[in-house]
Amino acid sequence: MTHGGETMAGTARQRGAGTGDGGAARDDGEERGTTGVPGGAAAAPGEVSAGEALLRAELAPRELWSRAALVVGVCAGCGFLASGLYDYTHPGRPKGPAAALSLGVGVVLMVAALLTLLTLHGRSRDRRRLIALAEPACGEPAALRGLRSGWLALSGLGLALAFLFLVAGLGQALSPGPYEEPDPTVYGALLAWAAILTAAGCGGIARARRHRPTGTGGTRQSARPGSRVRPAPPASPRAALYARLGGRPVAPHRLSSRLDARLMALSRPAALALAVAATAFCCALAAATVLVPRHVGGGRPLFWILLVATACCLAALLLELADYGPRRRYVLLSLVAGLALLPVAGTGYSTSVLLERGIWVETEVTAEHHHARGGPSCDLRPLAPTVPAEGLSVSCDGAETGDRVRVHADPEGEVGPRRTAPHDMSAFTVGWGAATAVLLGCAVGAALHGHRRRTELGLATTEGNHG
Repeated sequence: MTHGGETMAGTARQRGAGTGDGGAARDDGEERGTTGVPGGAAAAPGEVSAGEALLRAELAPRELWSRAALVVGVCAGCGFLASGLYDYTHPGRPKGPAAALSLGVGVVLMVAALLTLLTLHGRSRDRRRLIALAEPACGEPAALRGLRSGWLALSGLGLALAFLFLVAGLGQALSPGPYEEPDPTVYGALLAWAAILTAAGCGGIARARRHRPTGTGGTRQSARPGSRVRPAPPASPRAALYARLGGRPVAPHRLSSRLDARLMALSRPAALALAVAATAFCCALAAATVLVPRHVGGGRPLFWILLVATACCLAALLLELADYGPRRRYVLLSLVAGLALLPVAGTGYSTSVLLERGIWVETEVTAEHHHARGGPSCDLRPLAPTVPAEGLSVSCDGAETGDRVRVHADPEGEVGPRRTAPHDMSAFTVGWGAATAVLLGCAVGAALHGHRRRTELGLATTEGNHG
């Protein structure tokens, strides 16, 4: 592989030579390519070209399984870290050496796995640069197709697991039982696993799809005999803009061709202002979901209406950011922050209701339920008719049937009771502020990246003038 890389570097130097003898040397270097066979002829049946050798190294099974093991290590470290935080933040949990060991093991696993992944990513980037310089072969051997299939299969499995963790995390965050309230350490770990596996799955699919043959019949498109064979260029600048995403997102503004042309021709300050304004509107709507039902009225029906409107607004924002600034890191971060904003709004609403009209109520434990996950929950019966009797359930925390438990409950029964009374809205403020900061950062990054790419491809002037 080293000899192939030196040959390709020599070919690149010969390509920049002048005319005359230098031009002849350049043509000869181009004809030889990286196959080592004069005249651009294909390698012998028993030989492997340098480009194919680099592709085999890039898609080798050891690369696949080493990265899979490192991703599992990152997820395990995240789990240990969440377990230690759970022990330290919940009363009654042991806070001795076991909790400290969980935190230490989690931090060490995550840091070591992430540093190793960064090292492997640097080596892979160097290989991709050499592959870009190598002359691609006509067609693709069956062995390479099998390697690509392995990456696609394992990446698809990772995305399926990410979806399951995402559903479980959102269900944990939005369901009132069997816990007193949604536990950030539980649904946070599930959402973190979903984000890690999503990033790993998307990266694996991108690696498997990279440097594929183009043209019909699974072969690369060929030029005249004796010339360098290059992949077919994108059909249009728009195709080049969305090449990394695999296609253009279905953004809402595409319903109007005139609006689409205007967005293409936006100046840099206008693109920044529009992205920040749209993101601020969505985050403000999430805050209104918590505050408006409390101060204006409307109760839980209004809360659900505003929450659905917030989800639709965030989905539209994600599609617009992906359309204008098509970069995977901004899309994934926006997706995670937007999904986290919804349970934060739900928890903030219940906290605001209890702060406004919550009262202490003496209740009696009528039944105890044990669950596969989490601790047991207890059904309660109020001893005085101050709160609705239906739907009263909290974590038992050592209580048994017949015991009396004092809970902080809503007299109107719109939100579930808690064993402790909330003091302020600091938890909602911190969660909402963190999600808002991430979304604003992604919006600014997507706007800058999108405007720069449109300027490089000439879309900001050519298509904007047609609008």
